[in-house]
Amino acid sequence: MIAVIPVAGHGTRLEPHTLKLQKCLLPVAGKPVLEHMLDRLTDAGVSDITLIIGHLGKQVKEFCKSYKKAEFTFVEQPERLGLGHAVYQGLLHTDEPVVIVLGDSILELDYAKLLSSENTTIGVHPVPDPERFGIVELDGDRIVKVFEKPENPPSNLAIIGIYYISSQKILAEAVEYLMGHDIRTKNEYQLTDAFQIMIDEGHTFNFLEIDTCLDCGIPDTILSTNRILLKRERDNAIHPLADIENSDLIHCSISENCKVENSRLENVIMLPGSQIMNQCLDNRIVGFEEIISGDSNMKMSKSMQ
Repeated sequence: MIAVIPVAGHGTRLEPHTLKLQKCLLPVAGKPVLEHMLDRLTDAGVSDITLIIGHLGKQVKEFCKSYKKAEFTFVEQPERLGLGHAVYQGLLHTDEPVVIVLGDSILELDYAKLLSSENTTIGVHPVPDPERFGIVELDGDRIVKVFEKPENPPSNLAIIGIYYISSQKILAEAVEYLMGHDIRTKNEYQLTDAFQIMIDEGHTFNFLEIDTCLDCGIPDTILSTNRILLKRERDNAIHPLADIENSDLIHCSISENCKVENSRLENVIMLPGSQIMNQCLDNRIVGFEEIISGDSNMKMSKSMQ
């Protein structure tokens, strides 16, 4: 079985950091978001990965050279025409199944159960603000309708970002129908619209409620995810080439060539080459080669003495 992961987006909500680094490569708990995703897939036995690349795609290729647990295929998405269009680029047009995972979240669920599904299965999760998501409408254990960010959601079960599709060919044909008839939602070819075509033609869709969605799409949620993952380890993630002097760190991800001196940091993500001196900071992403420096006479807390 192959997995298709779209990672072509610009990540505008994470700028300026994503102007220099593809958003799927931003570090969380000491590893790129993409690596967390790949670890979960390969642990479940999926080792054939197709990545849909675009913005800073060369960085994704370079990272994958060092990831030895999977074989990679890279497909360039020349135009950003929507998620349905992006996924379509990676399909093989055969009746073999495919698992599609979106690149904005680290998802925790029973991967073995999902990948052994008899029917096409969508991962869902209840949310307090369903109008912000793709939403499913159920009849028993079957999905009978899907909506893309509806104004009046029929349920609070959001489509979170992982899909087991029992036939690549059937999905490809549904996307081709959208493109051939120029059917767009919010000016894009949506995966949810392709799913609805499949449902209307009698294709069975089931659902699987996922355990945890660790979102990495905006600064607040990527920091929350960093804290959650490092709290489990009760530790920090510090690169061997980082320099930490006389400082107290709690749940921090420190990248290569960073320097922290005389500071107290909690849930801080430092991108390569950044420096923090004489500071007390929490819940912050420090950008590439950014320097944050305060009064060298700052008094240290007792834990830092």
